[in-house]
Amino acid sequence: MFEAFWISTRLRISYRVNGILYWLKRIPLLGKLFPAAPYQIAGLKSFALVLAVIWELLTFFLGKLLYLCLFYLPAMSFFQEKHGVNLAAAFQHLFLFLTLAGAFAWNRFATSDANSHYAVFLLGMDAKRYALSNYLYFLFKTALGFAGIFVVAFLLQPDELRVSAVWILTLPLLVVASKLVESAGELALFRKTGRNLSDPSLQKIALVIPLLLIALAYGLPVLGWMIPSIVLYLLTGLLALLAIFAVLYLFRFREYRQLYQSYPYQLVTVAYVQKTTQEHYQKKLVLEASSDKTGCAYFNDLFFQRHKRLLLRPARIFAGIAAAALLALLAATQIYPDLAEKTSTNLIKTLPYLPMLMYYINRGQSTTQMLFFNCDYSMLSYRFYRQPSVILPLFWARLRMLVRINLRPAIVLAVGLPLLMLLCGGTEQPVDYLILPVTVLALSVFFSTHYLVLYYLLQPYTAGLQTKNPAYTAITSATYLVSWQGARMMGELMTPLLFGLACISFSLLYVAVALLLARRLAPKTFRLRQ
Repeated sequence: MFEAFWISTRLRISYRVNGILYWLKRIPLLGKLFPAAPYQIAGLKSFALVLAVIWELLTFFLGKLLYLCLFYLPAMSFFQEKHGVNLAAAFQHLFLFLTLAGAFAWNRFATSDANSHYAVFLLGMDAKRYALSNYLYFLFKTALGFAGIFVVAFLLQPDELRVSAVWILTLPLLVVASKLVESAGELALFRKTGRNLSDPSLQKIALVIPLLLIALAYGLPVLGWMIPSIVLYLLTGLLALLAIFAVLYLFRFREYRQLYQSYPYQLVTVAYVQKTTQEHYQKKLVLEASSDKTGCAYFNDLFFQRHKRLLLRPARIFAGIAAAALLALLAATQIYPDLAEKTSTNLIKTLPYLPMLMYYINRGQSTTQMLFFNCDYSMLSYRFYRQPSVILPLFWARLRMLVRINLRPAIVLAVGLPLLMLLCGGTEQPVDYLILPVTVLALSVFFSTHYLVLYYLLQPYTAGLQTKNPAYTAITSATYLVSWQGARMMGELMTPLLFGLACISFSLLYVAVALLLARRLAPKTFRLRQ
């Protein structure tokens, strides 16, 4: 088994080294300093190997640390500030439910990816040895990463977060045991039915269970109820006992190769990706499309008419959810007067959370993927399509289309939030009725422009809809972090009025600069990427 693990590790590192060289070559400006064939230079490959090894070591702790910072710290701070919840109790409650959710949503066992495809099907490695050795290594990394972070936190913990050493050591055991039990259950399901959790008939169940656990993790503390410590210890002990039988089952299971074959590997060939994606889109196209426009506007209008169902359905769903949530909150405030008073005074204080809400509502990234695969991937092969006289008018038409799509849920929020504030008793500052809806609309336009301009300036997609532009990945990741943590921290330093004005001003300035850059650079940067 160790030999299988060593071969698969070398294969994974080689794959990562080639990926690093590929990305270094495509970094703007810096990529021009590298030769045309960087894979042939030993020194550069050694440098990439060092980066790959460092990255492998960082995966022990970095992902877990980021996970804790994003999913725990903001929620714990909110529970303590708004509901007076003890920090240690809040962390314990969140960790229990989110760990169980992660056992279903994030459990790398026998899933088909590039490494497993190369090792099992191209190199002919023993599927059982490959699966078990790599899965045990994954569990070791997970346990060591959490244990290391928890030990450091235990040594540096503040008084309000003081817990026992037994509690610290219990948490990694809970993570490993829950993943082992879920993996054994998945193997038993495959042996009995021949299906895995990627099967369309089981995908809804595999999605509903984690979502339900996440809802319990964040919803129960708001209602004033949390899992006590004794339940955490008892459940961990039960899962640890079941994990022993799960390990025995994993080693006795023999149909690993068949299990790998049952998972759809979508990166085998570009043609396969194009075929499956095209079949998915064609089922939802409206072929009876017509338009009375001319030129690029006609071309874009036909695209919109044919893809109307794909483009508008998510926006309508978000708009419906927003309207239902606002109506439910309004009904609750009419029943409970105390809630109405809290809503009227605290609603304006939710402004720092609006950037993250609008980030999730915005459909800019998915729309650009649709534009590329269903239109630009084919059209960019023609020289006339890359001319400024075609690119720029089409860009403006698409921007108007995307803004209109994203404004649907934004208008519901822009109208509903100040109306809810008014019906709940109003606010002492009338300017709040204006700053709240304008901020929502400004953020909607900002995100619409942001993703479309990035698409035209960086064009990150390959024929297989893979993102192969490091600058695009870095900017979109930074967008997420700023929308969540950055906006929240700014909101703590500013008054709601000042924060809203800052969002509006930044959005207007960013949109103006982004449109100017798109006008000047898009004809040079909007091209096919290999």
